[in-house]
Amino acid sequence: MDERWQSLTEAALLLAAIFAVVAFGIIIVRRFRDGKADDVQESSQLMSKFRDLHDEGGLSDEEFRNIKTKLATKLKAELNETSQSSGPQSAGSPSTES
Repeated sequence: MDERWQSLTEAALLLAAIFAVVAFGIIIVRRFRDGKADDVQESSQLMSKFRDLHDEGGLSDEEFRNIKTKLATKLKAELNETSQSSGPQSAGSPSTES
């Protein structure tokens, strides 16, 4: 009977170890996937903030155009990278705001 308890304990410890490894793997995958989405969202948020700053007179038209061009290029690259890693893209292509 003592041998049964030992086998049960070993099985429970093995199951707990497997659960811990799987949970750790899920956490890593989620952080990696969520990181890409945060980058794209961050670029679009920056675009909105610079647009507001321009509207308030904090940026000249030329400064805003330069910033918008650089952010639009970065945003397109990030969207292309995200769509390529997630599979085939739909018929419509993402557009940037003016």
